[in-house]
Amino acid sequence: MSEHRREDVTLDEAIGALRADEAPQLLADAAAARVWSRLDPRAVTTLDAIRGCADVRALGLTYERGDLPEARALLVRDHLRECPLCRAAVRHPGAPRLAVLPWRREAAPAVPVTRGLRRYALAASVLIAVGAIGLVARQAFFAVPPGSRAAVRSVTGALHRVSASEISVLAPGQEILDGEAVRTARGSLAALRLSDGSVVEMGERAELFLTARGQDATIHLERGSIIVQAAKRKTGLLLVASGDCTVKVTGTVFSVNRGLKGSRVSVLEGQVRVARAGAGDDAVLAPGEQWTTGPAVASVPVRDEVAWSAEVDRHLALLGEVKALREAWRAVAMPGVRYESHLLQLLPEGAVVYAGIPNYGEALGEAHRLFEERLRESAVLRDWWTAAVPERHGDPGLAATIEKIRTFADFLGDEVVLALASGTRHGGLPVVLAEVRHHGLREALEQEIAAHETEAGRRPVVRIVGDGDGLDLTAKADLFVLLRRNVVAVTPSREILLAVAGRLESAGPGLTGTPFGARIAQAYAHGAGILFAADLERITTASLRQAQGDPRRAATLRQAGLDGLRHLVFERRSASGDEAQTQALLAFAGPRRGIPSWIAEPAPMGALDFVSTNAQAAAAFVFKSPSLVLDDIIAVATAGRPDARKGMEELEGKLGFRLREDMAETLGGEFVVALDGPLLPTPSWKLVIEVYDPVRLQESVQSLVSRANEEDQGRPGLRLSSEQVGPRVFHAIRGERHPFELHYAFVDGYLVAGPSRALVMRAAQVRESGSTLASSAQFRALFPPDRAAHVSALLYQNLGPMVGSLLDAAGSVSAQTRSSAEGLAREARPTLLCAYGEEDAIRLAGMGGLFDLNLGELALPMLLERAGRGTREGAKP
Repeated sequence: MSEHRREDVTLDEAIGALRADEAPQLLADAAAARVWSRLDPRAVTTLDAIRGCADVRALGLTYERGDLPEARALLVRDHLRECPLCRAAVRHPGAPRLAVLPWRREAAPAVPVTRGLRRYALAASVLIAVGAIGLVARQAFFAVPPGSRAAVRSVTGALHRVSASEISVLAPGQEILDGEAVRTARGSLAALRLSDGSVVEMGERAELFLTARGQDATIHLERGSIIVQAAKRKTGLLLVASGDCTVKVTGTVFSVNRGLKGSRVSVLEGQVRVARAGAGDDAVLAPGEQWTTGPAVASVPVRDEVAWSAEVDRHLALLGEVKALREAWRAVAMPGVRYESHLLQLLPEGAVVYAGIPNYGEALGEAHRLFEERLRESAVLRDWWTAAVPERHGDPGLAATIEKIRTFADFLGDEVVLALASGTRHGGLPVVLAEVRHHGLREALEQEIAAHETEAGRRPVVRIVGDGDGLDLTAKADLFVLLRRNVVAVTPSREILLAVAGRLESAGPGLTGTPFGARIAQAYAHGAGILFAADLERITTASLRQAQGDPRRAATLRQAGLDGLRHLVFERRSASGDEAQTQALLAFAGPRRGIPSWIAEPAPMGALDFVSTNAQAAAAFVFKSPSLVLDDIIAVATAGRPDARKGMEELEGKLGFRLREDMAETLGGEFVVALDGPLLPTPSWKLVIEVYDPVRLQESVQSLVSRANEEDQGRPGLRLSSEQVGPRVFHAIRGERHPFELHYAFVDGYLVAGPSRALVMRAAQVRESGSTLASSAQFRALFPPDRAAHVSALLYQNLGPMVGSLLDAAGSVSAQTRSSAEGLAREARPTLLCAYGEEDAIRLAGMGGLFDLNLGELALPMLLERAGRGTREGAKP
């Protein structure tokens, strides 16, 4: 025990000696300096080795002051060029610029809050007073006057006007005033036509009233279901207020159902914006999407929500009639191809635009006869045409217009040529040429001019020059018509008319003697249906000549590579069966450069392996290096602008990464966007981009999201998340305050993105399975025959199957209507347009479907446009 005691005493003595010992002042000062150097951020930081991002960020402030040794500063600078996250962290205090870029001047010190307080208070008082006066003036002078807001279009059952003192029955045609409530009875339906042309269908026991304030109109839905066909509005919005939500639209079709538990909004066409009352959480809905005000109101199929309406069935029945029309139009004999043109040599050498079109007069007349015949047989088509007939919209009658075209076309040959001639005193002016195949054209023209004088009250000055007339054209005229040697030429220019007359008297080559004319003649040698050509070399030369006084514009044209354009030739000619082959050639005076050089030469497309055989549409491209594309964009944007480079540096500083090194250089040249999957309720789009450095690209995305949130006044607008699922990491960018989601993953050297993780996973599975669009025999059969094994770009569509999903979303339809619509879908054929990048040209080729410009395809958009207009406007009883 004594021995242990002695050891304790010895230890206590040693501790006491240490406590009493004092270090020399020199040693104490050195130790304090070492500690302070580690605590003071302004002190020079030294590290034995730079092992990673943490060491670089520790040296950041020292690097900014330039106090690092040159060798160590070189290591830090090299790391900052490679790591966007470190560049985003190493910044000058208070400046949103990267450390590797020049610093912006420090802002002037802020004015103290107390300074100028009275002045700010006075300014605020003035603003409040002005605002109050403006509000009073708006209500007094600009408020919508009271009056009619809608008219009853139709009623099935009973529609009542409801007020505090009485209930009255409304009949079709009666007006509904501002603020008046209307209600449908049990088992009743009604349709209202608003003053802006919108149509509101009311289900049974529905109640609403209408108001208008300023440029906006509001439907106040008190209860029940309505379907709104909103008209296009030039100003203001149409709103539906349902107590617990508000819908804002213009030019769309949607339904609102308000019940005891809440409201449900469903979209059939277009796009709507809906907001929950008092919450401020706006949502944007696309066709087929649905939104409810709370969990107590569950979502239902859109077809069930609108099943009580008969309008959808009527629209789909009209589609069946369109199918029958297209089948009838296909029997119309179309003009054949032409292997030469006698009109080409009559054009002056200065022509820069040329269009040769077959004489469709006879075919157009036959197509209209078939339409009139179908109109008499079909009640659905007849009812639609009654609402959409052109005469009701102030247009000339369709039958009268077609009859005039057919009458004059009967006098003409197989081709009509439209050209634009330059080099005249007034610049480029048009001329129309055609051969005359029988007499009587002059008399028909004079008769039409006289009739025009009777209808309009003013006779246009038209000078007709025939075979026996002189060429003294000193008198003024609105239009000159040359009728000589079985040729008619119509132009507003005396100079062009004299040039054409001179070509008729001489045997010279005319336009055919120029390289542009020779290229047009070459197109005829292969057989031409529709032919369009433009002398881009002369057009761009004239533009550069005009830009001599504007160096910036001239520099932009040259940097864009547009000064190297030569010719554009578009050809459409018949192929096998009832299809046609479409080709276009954009030729250059030398190797492509600038924007035209972005499309690479034909090459394999691996990105298409992520697109399935069920895709409705796809666009695929092979670009040259994206970094070179970015260089061209910057060169065009900064051409003639000395301060533009500084603006690019500021943009990169705000983004937190370098566009070229951290974005463009990480990408390859392949790019695919496709609609691959169900269209409703959310379109199944996908984006596939070739990636060379996915790690660096992901770091740039993280930096971009971070900077975007910093710029949003501290309120994060985007959220980036990542999750490991099996062998892959799936990333998602979501909007915190907006309904936005983007999901993506890096798969086998490609970035695959879509609106949901499931779609991205399916895209990867498609590639693994090998059942891809690129390997489909049906897809490959669409390629035009040529010697190229690959393409530079392509556009593909197969929209026929989409009709089925639209039928499902439309609601309950009759068996006959469904059969007609499905037949229309079966008839629709997929199409493909290909592009080939060559050294000095870009060539396009496509076959069938969308590119088969037969008369039915040309007339169908006009009829459908009439249908849309007639459906929205409706017909008053």
